[in-house]
Amino acid sequence: MKKVVEAIKKYRRFLVTAHVNLEGDSLGSQLAMKELLEGLGKKAYIIDNDPVPEHYKFLPGAHEVSNDLKAHVEFDAALILDCPTIKRIGQVKKVIGSKLIINIDHHVSNEKFGNINWVDARASSAGEMIYRLFKAMNRPLTKEAALYLYIAILTDTGSFNYDNTSSVTHEIVSELLGYGLDPALVSERVYERRSVSDIKLLGLALATLKVNKKGDVAYVEVTKKMLKEANAEAPKSEGFINYPRSINKVKVAILFKEGGKHKGDIDISFRSKGDVDVNKIASHFGGGGHMKASGCVIKGSLAGVKKRVLAKIEEMLRG
Repeated sequence: MKKVVEAIKKYRRFLVTAHVNLEGDSLGSQLAMKELLEGLGKKAYIIDNDPVPEHYKFLPGAHEVSNDLKAHVEFDAALILDCPTIKRIGQVKKVIGSKLIINIDHHVSNEKFGNINWVDARASSAGEMIYRLFKAMNRPLTKEAALYLYIAILTDTGSFNYDNTSSVTHEIVSELLGYGLDPALVSERVYERRSVSDIKLLGLALATLKVNKKGDVAYVEVTKKMLKEANAEAPKSEGFINYPRSINKVKVAILFKEGGKHKGDIDISFRSKGDVDVNKIASHFGGGGHMKASGCVIKGSLAGVKKRVLAKIEEMLRG
């Protein structure tokens, strides 16, 4: 963290980015980082591979996230948040080029791809790490920054249900709530405001639910056809994986998702219960994350990708 602080003090202009398929932590940590940098009198630009999901557009700074990969932006260093591998930032990699990279992440599988790497697998979220940066640099939090960090931590801990939730996490959240946040309203905005199209997509996805013979692996899928039929967007499938995960005796849950930005990409999310390490599965396919929550992107047909992934999971569970 000291090297990150030194770099932030040294440079004046920063590009901030995170992984493809934005969710609460990647988005919240970026918006909070922008607040921190601008509070220090720096210039900060957020450029992401994918747009802000509809249910996060209520955030005050959501409109500041750009997807213009051809924009000419002058910056001295790139801050990459919440990414275990450089390829997870998608096409933003071309924008960064050979500029200095500051890698801030909490995934145990992080490949330390930056010129400066601050990786803390004990942190609940990237948001928790940005909170610590505010403290290290003696910068006061604004209500907006507190909101961004709260959402980052809330979503990456599964509403404080996952085992990455610690006493420190609750201490941080207690302080953030002191800025006048309404946790009930935030929860409603993030989790409960869904359109008819969103619910239709959920129904179509749940209809694909399959469980293996032993009952310890379950998966659902979201296809391009479903997205078209429901008139929904791929980011709206965030959280679908919790349904197969909740099934009794299931140790590994998977969500296979078509409809990525690049043709032939199958986006895969893994969740586990017990002592199963899904990070090993994701890492095998070039992805990464945590022991109980990981992901990867594999090129190929949905049927072919499913076959490869399910075979690897069976091998790991029975090996």
